[in-house]
Amino acid sequence: MTILKHPLSGATYELRKDGNVRVENNGISGIFRFNGQYLSGELRQADPHLLLWMVGPQLPKADSVRKNR
Repeated sequence: MTILKHPLSGATYELRKDGNVRVENNGISGIFRFNGQYLSGELRQADPHLLLWMVGPQLPKADSVRKNR
């Protein structure tokens, strides 16, 4: 399970098994998709850049990345 703490707000971003992110800040929480779309909960705002970085499209594994010449 991946959990990150936002460096400015102190909110925790927790990756869930369903691929969404649970964000908790000051005792309230919300669930968001990777693109920032709010799904549920009291917290209705999240950092879209951190969501995308955590859950968005990922680079391929190192084996399939072109090596330096």
